[in-house]
Amino acid sequence: MRKLMLLITCALALTLTATGPSSASPAHTDVFQGTWTSTDNDGSQQQLDIRGSAPGTHAMSLYDDSASVACDGSPAHVQGTGSVEGTTLLMTGTLTCQPGGNWLTGRISLSFTYSPGTDTLTDESGITWVRS
Repeated sequence: MRKLMLLITCALALTLTATGPSSASPAHTDVFQGTWTSTDNDGSQQQLDIRGSAPGTHAMSLYDDSASVACDGSPAHVQGTGSVEGTTLLMTGTLTCQPGGNWLTGRISLSFTYSPGTDTLTDESGITWVRS
């Protein structure tokens, strides 16, 4: 019986050593990165994808399934870059109305402010974005 207990103890010790201690998944290293969703003031659904490309710089893509003001209710896509200053991310990009790809002249800018207490973004129109 002692040999069996010793064998079980050794096997358990080897298993724990091989797998190492478990740890929780790491927290977001960049609070802005990820996929965010919101409902626009006109009731349309929006998705914002933010990816890091360099410290403080992001590749960004925003999709609105019915851009009532900019595209007369057609879907809209904004592709651009974002720069961080404190808890605010400023996106600068080009808006395309779909279908048809009507490019608006010039570039547009949108700002998003991060709230650490709720892990949400709020844009300049007061829309709240949540992680999806």
